[in-house]
Amino acid sequence: MRDALRRSSSRRAEQRTATISTFSLLSLCLPTLLAIGSARANETPLEPAAVEFFETRIRPVLAEHCYACHSAAAGAPKGDFRLDSAEQLRRGGAAGAVIEPGKPADSTLISALKYESYEMPPSGKLPDNVIADFEQWIAMGAPDPRSDAATETVPAAADPQSHWALQKPVRVAAPPVSDRAWPRSVVDAFILARLEAANLKPSAPADPATLLRRLHCDLTGLPPTAAELEQFAAHASDAEYEQAVDRLLASPQFGERWGRYWLDVARYADTKGYVFQEDRNYPTAYKYRDWVIAAFNGDMPFDKFVVNQIAADQTGDATAVAASGFLTLGRRFLNNPQEINDDRIDLMTRGLMGLTVACARCHDHKYDAIPTADYYSLYGILASCTETPRDDGPPLLVDSPQPVVQHVYLRGNGGAHGPEVTRHFLSCLTEGEPQPFQNGSGRMELAQAIASRDNPLTARVWVNRVWGKLFGRGIVTTPSDFGVRGEPPTHPELLDWLAVTFMDEQWSTKRLIRRIVLSNVYRQSSAPRDDCHEADPTNALLAHMNRRRLDLEALRDSLLLAAGRLDMTMGGPSVQLTTPPFANRRAVYGFVERQNLPAFFRTFDFANPNTPAASRPQTASPHQALFMLNSPFALEQARLLAERSAAHAENAPPLADHERISQLYQLALGRKPSLEELTDAATFVVSGVESDQAAQLAAQPRWQFGWGVFDPLSDRVDFHQFPHFRDGTWNGGETFPDAELGWAMLNIQGGHPGDAAHAVIRRFTAPAAGTLRIEGELRHPAAEGNGVVARAVSTARGRIGEWPVAHGASSTVVDGIPVSAGDVIDLVVESGGEHTSDTFLWKATLRLTRDDGTVESWNTLDGIDGPRPATTPPLDRWSQLAQVLLMCNEFAFVD
Repeated sequence: MRDALRRSSSRRAEQRTATISTFSLLSLCLPTLLAIGSARANETPLEPAAVEFFETRIRPVLAEHCYACHSAAAGAPKGDFRLDSAEQLRRGGAAGAVIEPGKPADSTLISALKYESYEMPPSGKLPDNVIADFEQWIAMGAPDPRSDAATETVPAAADPQSHWALQKPVRVAAPPVSDRAWPRSVVDAFILARLEAANLKPSAPADPATLLRRLHCDLTGLPPTAAELEQFAAHASDAEYEQAVDRLLASPQFGERWGRYWLDVARYADTKGYVFQEDRNYPTAYKYRDWVIAAFNGDMPFDKFVVNQIAADQTGDATAVAASGFLTLGRRFLNNPQEINDDRIDLMTRGLMGLTVACARCHDHKYDAIPTADYYSLYGILASCTETPRDDGPPLLVDSPQPVVQHVYLRGNGGAHGPEVTRHFLSCLTEGEPQPFQNGSGRMELAQAIASRDNPLTARVWVNRVWGKLFGRGIVTTPSDFGVRGEPPTHPELLDWLAVTFMDEQWSTKRLIRRIVLSNVYRQSSAPRDDCHEADPTNALLAHMNRRRLDLEALRDSLLLAAGRLDMTMGGPSVQLTTPPFANRRAVYGFVERQNLPAFFRTFDFANPNTPAASRPQTASPHQALFMLNSPFALEQARLLAERSAAHAENAPPLADHERISQLYQLALGRKPSLEELTDAATFVVSGVESDQAAQLAAQPRWQFGWGVFDPLSDRVDFHQFPHFRDGTWNGGETFPDAELGWAMLNIQGGHPGDAAHAVIRRFTAPAAGTLRIEGELRHPAAEGNGVVARAVSTARGRIGEWPVAHGASSTVVDGIPVSAGDVIDLVVESGGEHTSDTFLWKATLRLTRDDGTVESWNTLDGIDGPRPATTPPLDRWSQLAQVLLMCNEFAFVD
């Protein structure tokens, strides 16, 4: 196949993709993917998600339970072991290292926390979920962003009057540029100004087919059809493109695509995580998911979208109550209210405003201007609310009759109360002293403050998330951290201009997306540029478009779409995506298991549903290639695509090979094959006929056991497999004799026929061409009855032997029968007349001398097989060709 299908060329040279046999493809993929993984592992910078996990799950526990004895502040650390810096933690203490990165089971720290070796902390064993966090952290490689200095200098908290993210965005005029012809909009002017300052130029526009595919995948998560691509390319113009944008924004699939992005932020799942003695499921979680999709399709103003999700019970809109799932569908932490409220604070502040307020749970924020009192002001709001279960939707968060009096929890310990705090908004986002909220818990006032135009963060954060989804990287590359430790924006004036314009246009997400995708910067080619390698190696200045891999949802949906199986029904209960029979709904409707996320989700970088996701990682691993090569789901779609490619008009002749190949390419890649691809594919398909037949024969069982009728006029056997197997016997059912098949049965020794319509049959399938000899003995041991009649019947030659036996034995020999691969030999036994006392014994040996001289033999006394487990049959050549097209970069990536 390497020679037959050397590559799958697109219209662009850089998009050429090898189309080789699945085995050869894997041999090429693995070294590259392993190298990528190795290089990624050796990078110095930590992944933002890893830093976030350490800061929110590990550092607070160390600070509360460990630093008193194991830090520089402790004077002489016990065991000469410190936990307050990354270097000291890795080094360990007098007894040696306590962590083995990647190996929690081999780490002394874990056995100490479990009280299996040492007992740490000595004040009491930590909860199981906290220990599980440490195991997960070590399994991740024990990422630790702390300084390795002996005494770490903590920088002063950011001045709320000076840090860029805490200043109100200002819409400035578009900057002047030298190339006045290129900018199509203000967005382009901001981008071009930075490019010109770096002596770079923007790239040429993408070709029409590439641009339309990009637009479809970005706005709906589904590729365009071949007909849509062909029509757009034939009439490409600004007007046609603008019409395509408006059509896709109005499509119901828009909400499914962009709603899923929001569900990442909302850490959506259909289960609670680890709980004890209660239902682990959120049975109606899907109502929140459907509300989100409908909100995006209806272009709900984003400020209203935010308020509905925080204070759904107080909006007066009965249709908005499902929005309460934003807060109530999180991880349950064994129903620990302190952990649940911490999760909700993190969701609202990091997810909506890009501030890591949860870091102030135990102490004032180390970097940002967020005092612990601000954390507990928000905590008091949530502690003044209760959950109301609902049968027709997610639990509803409502205000308690009496708000709580909230105190700071010293070092995050709920049993150690510090100063009392009011329920108020964040001080860094308030002019002067924050004023206490007045109405109930203050949750509605909090929602309005977050969604306020006076809040400098909310619009910026959402605009940046939208930009990041469309370009593969945000203007701020830490989309959930706009604080001091976050990355500064690459184009701060553009970010502010977009944020102010977004708010001026009624917080319309669709208008924001429309403005961006109509820009020239979005329409650029993604072809790599040699002149950008040194000046802008990460393409932060956007001198060209970024090539992006389809995420899990878009990849799965595209596979189903190519196979002709995608069900476009919207809404409803979640479905299982990973178990057969495989659901054909869009992946956004898949069941998300929070505690045990299936391997398929993890392999393709699905967002962690335990925490608000800043963004999804983009990894390349051998497991992704192996999934496409071997998973039953991927194989099923390849077969269905191959079958679909053979479709032709009713009463029309079957498609010729070149017509079917062309149809296959259009269904998979949206284009016709080149002449070279067509020639190579045709050669590959024709050359595989014999190997396909051999593979199918190898997958078939040598013996089958059933019942049927021998027709003496046609010398043919009507064969039906026995439905029931137990204790080495095939028969008609649990009850014997069976109501339909009577006494018909087969076992290793022989069997018993039923009536005239139910002879018993051992069916043998020849695995190869050659000469077959049958040799054996048939016995009828009973003294009663009138015996049985046995026959050997070939599908190719008819009756080749017949032996009636009554009250005795007979030799059963057939010699020198030519057979072809796949020929069937039926050993049939029926009653001699009466249907009583017909038990028979038949020992037979079948010996095949293949055409190449090798000899194989099978003896009926060697055993009798029960039902074979369901197996996936091997792909034929057409299905292999379909699989290669579904695996190629042209299918899996968006340029």
